[in-house]
Amino acid sequence: MKRISRRKGPLKPEQRQSAGEIRKLGACLRCKLLKKVCDKDEPCTGCQPSHARLWQVPCTRLDVTEIGYFLKDWNVDRHMPYGSSIVNIRGFGYQERSLYVTHGYGYHMAILGREVFVHDERVFGLDWVETLIDGPREFDVVTAKLSAGKDGVSRKMVSEYVDLHLNSGFDKFVASYFEGTPFLTELLMSINRYYVATKQANIGKGLRLVIAYALTLHITLISGLSGEEAEVGKITDLTSRFCGDTCAPVMINFQVKDAMASLWRDLMKECLKELSALYSSAYKGDKVKNYPSIFMQSALILSVWEMMQFDCHYRDPDEVNKFCNDMEHVPIGVTIGLFGVISTKLPTFLEWDTEKHGQVWQGNAPVCDTLTEVRSHIKKHGTLIQATWVSRLIRCRGIPSNP
Repeated sequence: MKRISRRKGPLKPEQRQSAGEIRKLGACLRCKLLKKVCDKDEPCTGCQPSHARLWQVPCTRLDVTEIGYFLKDWNVDRHMPYGSSIVNIRGFGYQERSLYVTHGYGYHMAILGREVFVHDERVFGLDWVETLIDGPREFDVVTAKLSAGKDGVSRKMVSEYVDLHLNSGFDKFVASYFEGTPFLTELLMSINRYYVATKQANIGKGLRLVIAYALTLHITLISGLSGEEAEVGKITDLTSRFCGDTCAPVMINFQVKDAMASLWRDLMKECLKELSALYSSAYKGDKVKNYPSIFMQSALILSVWEMMQFDCHYRDPDEVNKFCNDMEHVPIGVTIGLFGVISTKLPTFLEWDTEKHGQVWQGNAPVCDTLTEVRSHIKKHGTLIQATWVSRLIRCRGIPSNP
């Protein structure tokens, strides 16, 4: 049995002072997880290369639950359309009626809508960008003069709508939404198959996070209008993938986005909390036990951060650079580095063989099947997966640059 050294007798005055400073400052992530003595250096002595050859994680005093701090000033998902402020609105109609909102993946969300009266009618113009074969292209239409009813778009409503995409058509959704990124598409499908087989709650939250974020930044469509009404906001450009559909009125579009944004932000917090708990459990006991869950949860979080990095390029360049730097420095380093640390004694993804290594998880079929699929995706796509954070998560397991 390994002998654990313990302090004998009271601390010396200088030690007591140092301990008090660290209690106020907080121990770094490495010292906290490994239960080591930390100091106030930046990086602390324990995280310096001479002491931490296998610990490739930024020395940070943040917990995993806090590494989403870079989201604080990011508001692409809540971008207010021109003139949508309360100052521009003169009033609303009294009559409400049922409308059906969709993002085009086979599911609808029933809401109540009503007429809205404004001072400046330029607010009803809606524009968006689609990535086509020949590159990004901008589209725009003028939408109907409607807003959601007095009860708005509820959190419960959008949550149930997201669940429809997860429980009844996830593969179809990701195949369409992530068209052109085959590795990520197939990885998400593999994680979903694991979730279907296990119903593991934290993985379900991660998958809901991916869907909710994707739908937040997505164009919103509407049905339930009369033939004449449906012509207002109808997309007639044959090059648009939504040609023939009717765009949701710009104010309803914003209200749906705002409710969906609140949902995915809360899911992000919950996913980081789950990931933190997984790591804490791993360092208290068996690291191997949580390895598959940590990998899948980390991959789902990183996939959303990658989408955020893409979406933020519609903002001011100075803000984009700050946002990307904030994200790259600690959040990405911690997410990828911690996974690398707990993976050191396990086979790499390319080395995985269920017959040889399945006993590590007592032959757990969903785990073994998922790792086998991940190996297959890596072999299939090779260098196509090199530029993403999810691929960096995989490469930290010793995969060469050109598998």
